[in-house]
Amino acid sequence: MLPFVVLLLTPILLQHIRIKGIDYQKKNEFAITLFLVGLTVLVMFRHASVGTDTYSYLLSFEQVDSVKWNDLNEYYSSEVGFWYLMKTISLISSQPQFFLIVTAIMISAMIIPTYRRLCLDASLTIVLFCTMSTFVMMFSGIRQMIAVAIGFIAYELTRRKKLVAFLIVVIIAIMFHSSAFMLLFMYPLFHVKITKKWLYFVVPVMVVIFIFNRPFFASLSFLLEKYSRFDSEISSTGSYTMLILFVFFAVFSFLVVDEEKIDSETLGLRNFLLFAIVIQMFAPLHTLAMRMNYYYIIFIPLLLPRIIALRKDRWKQVVVVSRHIMVVFFLAYFFVFAYTGGALRVFPYHFFWENVI
Repeated sequence: MLPFVVLLLTPILLQHIRIKGIDYQKKNEFAITLFLVGLTVLVMFRHASVGTDTYSYLLSFEQVDSVKWNDLNEYYSSEVGFWYLMKTISLISSQPQFFLIVTAIMISAMIIPTYRRLCLDASLTIVLFCTMSTFVMMFSGIRQMIAVAIGFIAYELTRRKKLVAFLIVVIIAIMFHSSAFMLLFMYPLFHVKITKKWLYFVVPVMVVIFIFNRPFFASLSFLLEKYSRFDSEISSTGSYTMLILFVFFAVFSFLVVDEEKIDSETLGLRNFLLFAIVIQMFAPLHTLAMRMNYYYIIFIPLLLPRIIALRKDRWKQVVVVSRHIMVVFFLAYFFVFAYTGGALRVFPYHFFWENVI
């Protein structure tokens, strides 16, 4: 547990300590960078037992080393981008830990620039980031997290309106994980301007989707069946907690923000949140819905601080207090969650040099 205590508390404390000659913006940027670099280090040097899928990835890495380039398509007919990457890494070093180090650096290198650019409140962003399921996926689902990270390149191209380049990047992401087709929604979602006036249409539609989520999900099963390793059969997962949380974030984002101050980037991020709610409505039926949501929920930690910064004057005191409450609450939630076992076998954390039974 100590590595995670250091990972979260160090940047949070640094952001709030007054340091002569260093303004808030510099402390904030340093804090979020320190957190992301620290997270990268933990992902790089984790033990094979940390993360449900880590060990199987390391076995695949050892196997692909003996496969010839011409035979890769025969052995791995889908998501070939990942297998070609794995083969390339094996040519440099066949050490399994080297594979974890390279992939961790790749993922972080694509995520960090956007987080550094958009983060307005490191402490709130950090605790929200650790609450999202993408946090534990960093330690387990290497293929999909590479695709999610490529989504950040797609995001930067989206905001610059580089449609052709965006489509190329999405295709590359799909070559790493089939679920990356969800990135195709990013471009229109970012550029549509959903303001409070839209809520008279958006909210009823979302309510209908939630009420009839089972038949909606069943009608989309033909797409899910393309996930060769996933069964599209509907089953109860009971994952309503995150849905309630996302709805709370959405209400907060529309209630306290000054629509006259809001910029296009914040609007786009808020649209991602609304889309994440829609996807999350299917999560209680199938865990695959949560996997499809990773591409958008990872932006939520960047949205909330921006909403707070663009608050209405009459909400100033309430929002400031709410911000402090959220930091404390989600920080406590993370450690309670970790202490009780967490998910994907990320807790307790072990470095690769430790002897783990």
